[in-house]
Amino acid sequence: MNQILSNILILFSSTIKFGFSTLAVIAADLGPGGSITNLLGGLAGIVLFVYLGDFLRKKLMHKYPNRFGKRFSKSNRFLVKVKQKHGLAGVAFLTPVILSIPVGVMFSLALTSDKRKVMAYMMISCLLWAFFFSLPYYAFQLDVKGLLMGLLQK
Repeated sequence: MNQILSNILILFSSTIKFGFSTLAVIAADLGPGGSITNLLGGLAGIVLFVYLGDFLRKKLMHKYPNRFGKRFSKSNRFLVKVKQKHGLAGVAFLTPVILSIPVGVMFSLALTSDKRKVMAYMMISCLLWAFFFSLPYYAFQLDVKGLLMGLLQK
């Protein structure tokens, strides 16, 4: 029952913040099942926000017009630089680990209206990051948990 509950929590949290959920799976030692659940949650979040992103963005801009205006902040400048240098691929690459899935998808939808292209780039990025995080942990039995704890204690 405890494993089922933790997988459900991982599934829902990875729809929003994939990188954080991946680290939680490794830290809690949920095994390959937890990693697969995390990946499925990330992919489900991408699909969800690709199809609901326009609606959510319009609602948020209508409800909070001052918050989502044309002002530039450090994060806005960063996203514009990524967009100018690397395009949709750069935004998709940063989405699972640095940006959250909703922010990355909504920003990507602002770049292009091709939802299939956004979904493809985001899913490839999510798969690559899942592979990148999971391979050292499962294939080579590296002590990722110990490395993370060492970094956090410094």
